[in-house]
Amino acid sequence: MRIKWLVFASILLLSFSLAACGTSGTQPGSAPTGNNDTAPPSTDKASTDLSATTRTYKTAFGEIQIPVSVQRVVTLQYASQMLSVGVKPIGAASHLLENTDPAFQGIEDVGTLEAINYEKILSLQPDLIITADIDKDVYDKLSMIAPTVDLPWMDYDMYGHVKAIGDILNKQQEAAAWQAEFDKKLTTAKEQILGKIGEGKTVAIYRIDPKEFYVYGARNMGFTFYKALGLTPPPAIQKELDKDPNFWAAPISMELLPDYAADYVFVSLLPGEEAAGRYNEIKSSAIWKNLPAVKNSYVYEINMDTWLGYTPHDIELQLQDAVKLLTQVQ
Repeated sequence: MRIKWLVFASILLLSFSLAACGTSGTQPGSAPTGNNDTAPPSTDKASTDLSATTRTYKTAFGEIQIPVSVQRVVTLQYASQMLSVGVKPIGAASHLLENTDPAFQGIEDVGTLEAINYEKILSLQPDLIITADIDKDVYDKLSMIAPTVDLPWMDYDMYGHVKAIGDILNKQQEAAAWQAEFDKKLTTAKEQILGKIGEGKTVAIYRIDPKEFYVYGARNMGFTFYKALGLTPPPAIQKELDKDPNFWAAPISMELLPDYAADYVFVSLLPGEEAAGRYNEIKSSAIWKNLPAVKNSYVYEINMDTWLGYTPHDIELQLQDAVKLLTQVQ
């Protein structure tokens, strides 16, 4: 199921993270990003000849030749981003197809990230394969089927993913058009939210696991609030974002929770009775009860399946949810 893959992905990222926020825990999202989170990889034309059918593209595994005009694409990670620039993949990994949007219907399932169906991919006869963070042996197998671009997931934010996919597919104008339309939606959403809660209010995002309490930065759940809507994080989170604009999340001890307090708090729970039980314990604590958002009844539980996703289609749903919750504030 989608939620299982999302949780697996988040745990995988957490396992590669660094200590942060004054704890001995880990900071999810470890890949260094610098200031290139929205810039696509560089592309060099293979020839100035307008009749050229391929071009040179620099990938994580070196330079390859990719089609100038891509017709049939299989992707193991970027289906939503492809659809956003007007290209429908012919095949995609299983977890990408667990989406109710009609745009995803008709895309062939090519297996999971742990069990790629190479025979299925071969049968689809793609002229390009787009992946993220695969091992060299997997890359070699896929490259025997079609030119394969491995686009590192953590090197870009959500905007950068769309821009990079637009560059790979030679759909730069379509990517720019998507960005312009998304910006219009953001402007409307910001006006609705700020018109209700006012300027200068802080927002915090917490995730409760059976044994960990996470505070989120500007990826996944935090992207919509902080980067897209431009809402204000707690000072301790802002400090982390100043160091790393793509700071994802970090576990903290309950004693540090007041440092991450905010006017409005959004809480997600890892599925299962253990996380729910831990949340009940937390809610009964004096530390929790003294948080400003708790005192003012501005705490909202959000669905992890909706909010852990980090694709254009996921962000659209999160944006709608954020507007609904924050404009209903009494």
